[in-house]
Amino acid sequence: MKALDIAYKNVKGAKYPDLQISKKPEADTTPLGKYGQMCLNFLKDEHPERYAELRMSGDLMPLMHEVNEEAYRQVKDLTEKLMKKEDYDKSDTMARTKKYNTCQAEAESIVLSEFVYQPR
Repeated sequence: MKALDIAYKNVKGAKYPDLQISKKPEADTTPLGKYGQMCLNFLKDEHPERYAELRMSGDLMPLMHEVNEEAYRQVKDLTEKLMKKEDYDKSDTMARTKKYNTCQAEAESIVLSEFVYQPR
């Protein structure tokens, strides 16, 4: 049998294989945000064959980072649109905060169902 030619990195005196999960090394080392993690778990649990396919091709983590960034942008934009539709006393900070939290929860619910929890 032929030995594999694997590079190793030295971490505190121990050698670990220098493996890369995706085609973009920065995607492997950058922490995944809330929505990207939710999408990753959704794919893993609900569509394991697609999850495996994306992982083997090296496209999983870059895609999850894209989903995370787009979901955050969509939640922000939708929250702002919902706030413009709402009628509240703008001088009352507590009322504004309560209305903002309500709009943000509604926007997040919409983005989760229509964007994050979708097979890729």
